[in-house]
Amino acid sequence: MNPNGILKQHWLHVAIHFVADAVIFAVAFVIGTDFVISDDEVHLRLTSYLPGILLGSAMFPCLVYIFGLYSPQSYKQCLTNRAIVLAICLVGTVLLMFPLFYIKKSTAIGREVFLYSVAIAYCTVLIHHGLLLRSLRNYRERVAFIMTCTFDELEARFFQSLGTENIKLAGLIHYDNYQPIGEMRVLGKVSDLQDIVRRENIHRVLCTSKSISDPSMCKAFCELRYSGVQVMPLVSLFEEVHQLVPLELITPEWLLAASAQPHMLYIKKVKRAFDIVVSLLGLVFLGPVMLLGILATMLTSAGPAFYKQVRAGRLGRPFNVIKLRSMRTDAEKHGAVWSTAGKDPRSTPVGNFLRKYRIDEIPQLLNVLKGDMSFVGPRPERPVFIEELAQQIPYFQERLMVQPGITGWAQVNYPYGSSVEDAKWKLEYDLYYMKHMSLFLDLFILLDTVRIVLRGGMKGDAKDRLPRYEAIWFFRVFGKEESRAPRPPAQ
Repeated sequence: MNPNGILKQHWLHVAIHFVADAVIFAVAFVIGTDFVISDDEVHLRLTSYLPGILLGSAMFPCLVYIFGLYSPQSYKQCLTNRAIVLAICLVGTVLLMFPLFYIKKSTAIGREVFLYSVAIAYCTVLIHHGLLLRSLRNYRERVAFIMTCTFDELEARFFQSLGTENIKLAGLIHYDNYQPIGEMRVLGKVSDLQDIVRRENIHRVLCTSKSISDPSMCKAFCELRYSGVQVMPLVSLFEEVHQLVPLELITPEWLLAASAQPHMLYIKKVKRAFDIVVSLLGLVFLGPVMLLGILATMLTSAGPAFYKQVRAGRLGRPFNVIKLRSMRTDAEKHGAVWSTAGKDPRSTPVGNFLRKYRIDEIPQLLNVLKGDMSFVGPRPERPVFIEELAQQIPYFQERLMVQPGITGWAQVNYPYGSSVEDAKWKLEYDLYYMKHMSLFLDLFILLDTVRIVLRGGMKGDAKDRLPRYEAIWFFRVFGKEESRAPRPPAQ
């Protein structure tokens, strides 16, 4: 398979298949209408059906994404299970289309057209996802790691322990003045880089920031790039495959490059417009839910329904975040403490339920409208916790460079956190988001948020990632001593 394959551009891969399913749905209804309606009326009918077709073609891939069928990990799912999930998504889309027909009956799609169109859409989408499943299963990529010192070997073992089934570490390529001491396969010396890459069919060459900036390696790396072989630091591979940035692999060069990535037009204009539109829609559709939450809070506990708390916004500027009160009024009589996952003993009778389904956070839509927050971004922390965490976690204050959000990439990828270690994991996702933020990523995060809320929080997702977290923990603990050893000079 082409080395610039499926895992190369995760979000491009998701967007392509997302759009493909939307187009398949729309075309299926055009074909279904043409099949049932006579030639004289088909154009008129298609014009009246257009609002329903557009709504369905937008909703169907959204449901498919929420069910996780575009993720690289979905290759573990058999075609039968995928067919069942796709059928559920189609049924859900049809049910979501019906309210539009009641608003304006002239746009209602005939039952016979519905029957044929949905049948065509299902068969075509099933073929599309069968090919997608096959490509995900067949995708394999071979990488080699350039060694300059013992710590580089630890990085290689760190990568190998992650168990990424689609990417295989073929072996190590070492500098002439360093001999690897581990048990991993040694492919040869860096002076023979070109021959090794051809012989071993290497798709990517991984290296440290030191070797990638080595002037003596510049020509060899350029030749590899021009021949279609990528050269990159391990942190870049993490971004592509796992959509996070391990703190131990961050360098000053990475931070400078990351800060230059987001387009200022998106941050200053498009993102703000996106926030206003989504917040207004959220208040319209979630307003009744918020009113029920207010009523439940007032009936089950004494005190105000709303709760204000000082949080740090962009560049650390304080603002009052608005939430539905989910804890007793004396919850912090002994000072600020971490909220705990699950059932917090300080919660009101309905507090745990409000937090589980994020109902307590609906009032924060008002913070978004005011401009204190964005809809998507790192969660705003309390200033007292930021001071504590910044002393223990490197680069923690980097997350203050962008607007905080109601939901974010960390919130949809990591379960509820209540410790310094949890804050480290979430920061790794936040840094990834800050580098790659875009309208498409924000839309996909919203869909992920819907899935998490409907499931009542993260459950199996967190458990599935434990082996990777154990590997990173090993690297953090045992890498400290190794990192003190100076790297040998470049050749």
